Amino acid sequence: MQKTFLSIITVTYNSEEVIKNYLKEVKKIKEAEVIIVDNNSQDKTKKILEKEKVKKIFLKRNYGYAKANNIGFKYSQGEVILLLNPDAFPYSLDLEELKRLIKVYPIIAPLILRDKNNIETSVREFPSLLGFIFPFLWKKRINYQKRQFVSQPMFSAIFIKREVFEKLGGFDERFFIYFTDVEFMERARRKNIKPILVPEIIFFHNPGKSCKRNKKIMALRYLDWARGASKYFYFYKNPIEKFLTIPLIWLFSIFRYFYILFI
Repeated sequence: MQKTFLSIITVTYNSEEVIKNYLKEVKKIKEAEVIIVDNNSQDKTKKILEKEKVKKIFLKRNYGYAKANNIGFKYSQGEVILLLNPDAFPYSLDLEELKRLIKVYPIIAPLILRDKNNIETSVREFPSLLGFIFPFLWKKRINYQKRQFVSQPMFSAIFIKREVFEKLGGFDERFFIYFTDVEFMERARRKNIKPILVPEIIFFHNPGKSCKRNKKIMALRYLDWARGASKYFYFYKNPIEKFLTIPLIWLFSIFRYFYILFI
């Protein structure tokens, strides 16, 4: 069996608005297998995917981002895994350069653009009590045009060497969607595995278009975020930081929940 260099794993859920453009773009990547794991979409996503010649896994219910990616990984064969949101796609990707880089750097974060003129703030520090009180401490201000090691890149598009994903045991399935990437990188940090930002590799990301929303869905996302954040602090922070931060997380999220619903 011919070995595959790159496996692109994408989790979809009600992604009909973006999935056609996503497929059009990822099919341009040579030497890549495309694996789409659908979390029981209720829109036309599944009908669109059924007509496509890519590897498809249709789940019977929404298992969340972490478990769906782990399932996709089990079906993949690539030496390198590209975890890619359905609302993101490559703009500048040199596979030969990626092959050289991945031998040295096991986790590669591309430069992510909202559009041709705006860079997405895609690198953060690890969450902390002070980071919640003073958000500027969490959002890392860096020169995104410079190749450099970073703390915690967002996973809208991320390259991970297969053996590293296996070594870390994949995603922690106790996390549904939010903080899955933070928790994964926390374990990587503890094993001294450092991600690197490579601005020569560029992706576009149009967040917020991967699923249809209404006010209730928007509000519920804050409660889902609070669950993920609380679990991260509970698992990885000292007792004092847990005690002080988790109540703040829920106060903020509940306030935002009711604000969106009724304001």
